[in-house]
Amino acid sequence: MVVMRRFVEALAVVLAFSAGVALAQAPVPGITGSQLTTRFKQATGDKLILNRKSTYPGHYKAYDVGVPTIARKGKYGTFTVYLVTGTDVEAEVTDLLADGHTGMLGTPGAGNIYWELGKTIYGDDYWLAKRRYGGNIVLWWIGSKPVKKTDLTWKRLHTALTKATR
Repeated sequence: MVVMRRFVEALAVVLAFSAGVALAQAPVPGITGSQLTTRFKQATGDKLILNRKSTYPGHYKAYDVGVPTIARKGKYGTFTVYLVTGTDVEAEVTDLLADGHTGMLGTPGAGNIYWELGKTIYGDDYWLAKRRYGGNIVLWWIGSKPVKKTDLTWKRLHTALTKATR
């Protein structure tokens, strides 16, 4: 009787562990490239374009609004929207949000924004804001001023991506 009880308890532990692993590896719901571009255009009137140079096949697709004209930079700042397409969405999203210098995922600030200080090729400082939207979208944004603060250009993107990932 004791042997049977221990067997049942051990089986219950194994099943609980297996269920926990299965839940932890469950795919994160996300949107497709077509849904992203269509919803962004509906929200902003502007078209997101696939940036093949910044895309990493099998991991993520990178989108922006194309040639960075003065008008587009004035409207959105400098940004890239990453659509994670890999099989391990959580790991890919974490990699995109992690600090590019240390590889570590820090603690997000206000608005769930991860901030990273960088330097241009001219030695000027800039702040890169990173934020997750929905299951598989990550925004990278640089404002027009080298300050760790969002502005109206961020708000436009934030509003559009919030609507696009609902």
